[in-house]
Amino acid sequence: MGEKAKVKETVKLFSKVWKLPTYQRIIGRIFLAVLLGSVLSGFLQILATPSVDVASTLAVSFALLALPAFVGTGLLYAMIRKKDSPLDARRTAGSVQYGIFIWIGFGIIGAILSFISSNDFYEVRFWMLGVGAAYMLFAFLVTGLSDHHPIRNFIAALMIPSLWYLIVSVFGGYGGVIYVLPIWWPVVAIIMFIMLSVSVNYIFRAVSVPFERDLGINGPELLRAFGYDYLTNNSEPMETTLSKIGEMQDVPIEVLVIKNDAGLVAVGVVEYVHPGPFRQIGSSSLPSAIIDHVEQKHGVPAFVMHGSCTHQQNLTSKKDFPIVMAEIDRLIDETEVHDAMSGPHWSDLGKFKVWTLFAGDDVLTISTSAPEFTDDISLDVGRDAADMVRKRLPAIKGVSIVDAHNCINGEAVSVMPGDPEAGEYVGAVSSAVFSTVSNPRMKVSAGVYRAVPEDVRPDEGMGPGGVTALVLDGGNREIVLLSLDGNNMEPGFREEAIRMLKTQGFDDAEVLTTDTHVVNAISLSSRGYPPVGQNKPQETMEAIIIAANKARENVSPVSMGLGFGEVKNLCTFGERGFDILTQNIAEAAGIAKRVGIRLGAASFLIAMLLTFML
Repeated sequence: MGEKAKVKETVKLFSKVWKLPTYQRIIGRIFLAVLLGSVLSGFLQILATPSVDVASTLAVSFALLALPAFVGTGLLYAMIRKKDSPLDARRTAGSVQYGIFIWIGFGIIGAILSFISSNDFYEVRFWMLGVGAAYMLFAFLVTGLSDHHPIRNFIAALMIPSLWYLIVSVFGGYGGVIYVLPIWWPVVAIIMFIMLSVSVNYIFRAVSVPFERDLGINGPELLRAFGYDYLTNNSEPMETTLSKIGEMQDVPIEVLVIKNDAGLVAVGVVEYVHPGPFRQIGSSSLPSAIIDHVEQKHGVPAFVMHGSCTHQQNLTSKKDFPIVMAEIDRLIDETEVHDAMSGPHWSDLGKFKVWTLFAGDDVLTISTSAPEFTDDISLDVGRDAADMVRKRLPAIKGVSIVDAHNCINGEAVSVMPGDPEAGEYVGAVSSAVFSTVSNPRMKVSAGVYRAVPEDVRPDEGMGPGGVTALVLDGGNREIVLLSLDGNNMEPGFREEAIRMLKTQGFDDAEVLTTDTHVVNAISLSSRGYPPVGQNKPQETMEAIIIAANKARENVSPVSMGLGFGEVKNLCTFGERGFDILTQNIAEAAGIAKRVGIRLGAASFLIAMLLTFML
């Protein structure tokens, strides 16, 4: 399994662990487990000793489990609670329930063995062993999300086991049927809990090693920061952690300014800041933020396009958004527009197909590999393509490199410098520009419209930016370009969308995605996100058709121009923040699995020996 796949699996596992039901259902589960364990344990004791009082035996048996389970959980929560912490009452109870299930499961096994053997030796020892295993799980889950000192977390995790030992020491032997703790139980319990605490602490320290070694950050701190974002939608702790390892970069940004006689009509934005890494962290929401900014400040729709970039161009924090917006505003104000343009022209050059649109001395290129699969095109490969265009055609000044990002499967990879596909990509873009640069220029009309399908949510693949359509009419040819606020596209959906648009009378069409990562890590998709068209394809298609036809209704004669700028001193992931971080997460996941299984098994074996040697 590759490193990115391991990261996705780790996030998926985290998602499953914390995919909890309502608080009431969690409490109901714990109650049923306690009821089942107490009734079975008490019933077997009653069968073994028919003369005992049934009601009082069952009541005491229930109290032995219910008081630690509920009062102990309350005490645990009281010790770890913190304002706005991911560990609210529901998640605390949710984490506790797993340990309680294990504890009661062990106890039931012991009760059955004691009944079969007519010897209460087994029952109490299995209850002790079970509460030890439960403590280890309590300590692990609480330490993973609590901001408090580890010692405080371990003491909090001890609330349930300590309360159980206290109650059993008081009620043990009640009526001659309730199990009695061995005489040396305090020594065994202390040794067991110290050993299990050391084991949990060692696992967290081992997991932290790759992050401290390569990035200088604490691994558990990163885990807790992710928990804040994933569980409470608070991205600030994660962004603060990521900013510690950020790399300052100057990143290009470009605009396509569209005006008519009345003024600004629409703005296309080519963003080379990568809209990642996931959810609301970093620049994940930048495409929709740009759309909102342009609409609010300039009063026109924005057509956002994904420039050539990878996760190395992710922002570590949304705090840099204003810098990006300021450069967009500057370009909108300063970009010169032209009455005549040429394109978009289609060039099929093998795996990569390229649209070219010329305005003044500049060219906008939009590339797609569909129906073949590609992830991102790196910023350096895009720069190489632009340089090659200018080398072959010195008259061309500005070259905008857009990645349509519209066809993916599980095996798709990014095109990086040095890859065989990098040369193919550079050649395809430069050849497309070279072969279409002499095509005649003409006046065009354009219209833009944005539709936001309310019935397609981010966890279904559609970000808040919705669907934006740009219709270009050159008199004898009408083309529509669609920008969907999603992350890549289900294979075949692009082709179906183009087919449907042609039935609406458009001569040609292209469907792009913004690559927004607000759709990432919020569903249990095998990819870590649902590409556009995987979920609710019909509703998405309806939004595409509506946006295209509404844009057609808004068509008017326009002038266009491309503006080229650069956003300086952005704090980005860089190589350290993505490639190394990805490697570290994959390595840490392997360490957690390897060390956790070995140490957990060894701790359990030692605990068993301690318990049964009494």
